[in-house]
Amino acid sequence: MQTQRDHVHAHQFMMGRLGSALVQGDPTSAEIPGHRAMTGLLFGILVAALGIGGVAVYGWIVPGGSTAYSKPGNLVVEKETGNRYVYLDGALRPVANVTTASLLLGKAMTVKLISRNSIKDVPRGAELGDSGWPQSVSGGTRVAGPWLVCLPGSLVEKPDPAALGVNLDPQTPVAVLPQDRFSVVRSPAGVAYLIIRGHKFRVEADSVLVALGASNVRPMLAPQTWLDWLPDGVALGPAKVPGAGTFGPKVGGQHRRVGTLFRQRPAGGEEQLFVLRKDGLAPISATEFLLGAAAAATPPIELDAAAVVGAARSSDRTLLDRLPDLTAMRPQDRGSAALCQRQRPSGEDTFETQIVFTAAGASGVDATGRAGVLAAPGTGMAVVAVPHPQNRRDQVVYLSESGTAYPVADTDSQSALGLDGTPVPFPQSLLAALPHGPALSRGAIYSPAGG
Repeated sequence: MQTQRDHVHAHQFMMGRLGSALVQGDPTSAEIPGHRAMTGLLFGILVAALGIGGVAVYGWIVPGGSTAYSKPGNLVVEKETGNRYVYLDGALRPVANVTTASLLLGKAMTVKLISRNSIKDVPRGAELGDSGWPQSVSGGTRVAGPWLVCLPGSLVEKPDPAALGVNLDPQTPVAVLPQDRFSVVRSPAGVAYLIIRGHKFRVEADSVLVALGASNVRPMLAPQTWLDWLPDGVALGPAKVPGAGTFGPKVGGQHRRVGTLFRQRPAGGEEQLFVLRKDGLAPISATEFLLGAAAAATPPIELDAAAVVGAARSSDRTLLDRLPDLTAMRPQDRGSAALCQRQRPSGEDTFETQIVFTAAGASGVDATGRAGVLAAPGTGMAVVAVPHPQNRRDQVVYLSESGTAYPVADTDSQSALGLDGTPVPFPQSLLAALPHGPALSRGAIYSPAGG
C-alpha cells in the first residue's frame, strides 16, 4: 500500500519533470532547471567579494595614490599625523589652524583625509595663517545669548575692583532675584546701592539700610562698569524738609518742630502718616515714613483723630510718590551663589539686563576671586559693540570658546568664515575687558604664521 510520503515524492518527481520540460524542452533530463545559472551567480559573487577584500586589505597595508589633495576647496588632513594643508600653486601649504583654511577657501571648504603616502612626493610650501587665531570658527555652534556677568565681590572679600566673571553659555542655570528682595553692592568709590528689580538705587544714608533691615549686610564690591549697565532709580534717603528743626504750627495743642513725623492709627482702615512742614501737616508715603523714622533723633509722634483734624494742613503732596514702595522689601540671602547680570539682545542695537544668582563654579570667578571667561565647548558668538562707536563701521567681533575676542577685519573675511548673519549686540565696555586676539583677515593669510 502506498504511504503519504510516496504520494509526496511522486508529486515532486512529476513537478520536476514538468519544469524540466518547460525550461529545457526535455522531460527526461536529470538536471535541476536553473541549477547551473544559480551556481555561476553564487560563484561570481564569491570571487568579486574576495577581490574587493583583497584590494581593500592591500590599500590599508600599502596606502597611497589618491590625488584628492589637489581638488579645489579641500582642506587636506594627513591621516597619520593630523597635519593640515591646502593645495596652492602646485604645492601643499601647511595651515596654522582650520580658521586659516576657512578664510582661504570660504564656506565651500571640504575636509579630506589623505594618507601620508599619497602626498609624500608633493612639494611643500610655507605655512599660512596666524597661530594666534582660534582653531576653528565656522565649525562651531553659534550662540546668541543670554550671557552672565558676575561679581567676584559676591564670592570673596577683597576682589580686583575692576574684574568681572563672564559666562557665555546660554544654558547656565540661574535663579532670578525675587521682586520683593534686594541686594546691596558698593562702588569702588564706596557708594552703596540697592539692586531692586533690575535698577540701582543710590543709598544716601546708612539709616536707609537700618530701616530696610540690612544694617548687617556686607555690601558686595561692584565695578563701576557693572553698575553703569543698570538704569538709575531715585536716590534713597530721608526727605529733606525745608526749615527742618525750626518750630512750626501747633499740632495736638503743642508747637512742634518742622520735620517731625506723625502717625494716626484709626480704628478701621489704614494708618495715616504725616510730616510737619512750615504750613502744617503734609501726607507722606510709608517708605518716606520708614526712612525718616530711622534717621530721626526722636521717634514719630502718635496722634488721635481730633489732633489731626485740629492741626493746620499743608498743600504739599510731593512725598507721596517720590520713592517706590520699599516697605515689603527684604535683603536677599544669596548663600554661596554669585550675583550676576544676565544680559540678552533686545533688538539689533541694544541689550537688556536681569539680576540673577548662579553657582560659584558657573560665574567665571575662581576660589581666589580671579575672574575669567567661560563658554560651552565648541561654541562661538559673533557680536557687535553697543553703543556703536561713532564715525566707524560696526565691526563684527568673534568670541571663541576660550572667551577670546577676535575682530573680523572686513565683510569679505566675515563671509568666508560664515559670520555674515546679524551679529549680537554686546556691551562695548564688557567687550573691551575681554582678552583679545589678532584680527581675522583674509589679507593676513600670507603673513608669516604666528603674526
